[in-house]
Amino acid sequence: MKMETSHINPLTGEVEGRGGILLVRDLFPTKQIIAYRAPGCCWSPPHTEALRDLGIKFDFSSNFSSKPVYYKGLTFYPHPIIAQWQAKFSDYSIFWLSVLRHRVTVIGLHPSSFVNQDEWDSIYWDGNPKHITPPCPREIDEIESLFHSLNLFLKQIKWFEKMRLIEVVSSPRKSERNLTVTKNTVEKCYETIVAWAKKFFNYEPKFLRRHFFKFFNLPFSNSENNTYLN
Repeated sequence: MKMETSHINPLTGEVEGRGGILLVRDLFPTKQIIAYRAPGCCWSPPHTEALRDLGIKFDFSSNFSSKPVYYKGLTFYPHPIIAQWQAKFSDYSIFWLSVLRHRVTVIGLHPSSFVNQDEWDSIYWDGNPKHITPPCPREIDEIESLFHSLNLFLKQIKWFEKMRLIEVVSSPRKSERNLTVTKNTVEKCYETIVAWAKKFFNYEPKFLRRHFFKFFNLPFSNSENNTYLN
């Protein structure tokens, strides 16, 4: 709860006053901050439960189902697709294949990728940085081209909506469908969410799997001695 309501120094990791979700609410005072997606879809149950208690109702960090599902006061949506818009054929194919295969498709774009060449978290890829470096900006022509192509893409989606082939919603809805939890569900969820941290930061969490089993009310098996903990 302290971390989700504090400003964390990006170099030292130390708490430096008020921030987090409270800062987001200060920046957008007329908006309801009720949904989130963890960076890289890499989330932990303690943080998710803290955000729930702070008013978050919708999570977009997991792929439990192709439809929204409800569990412990949260509606879990499928995680977003097309994080980095490059106006390539692959961007269009990823979207339309998802629309054809799934009940719900979520688009989530990083705004910074339209104006910067570097990804927002690239300063951490080689370990903890010693100083903050500004990202390398895109050329103006490239920025304008990306926004123009995105606009055309959104118009295309709007046309399909007018044809009543798809429905576009701007706000998430609470699911009436409860999440069915099994050991395989938890293991698959855990392996998916840690993949990003392992790939880019060489990070191997020590206790996160245990947190997931506790969150989903399942006995935890310690692989070293095969004992079970509640």
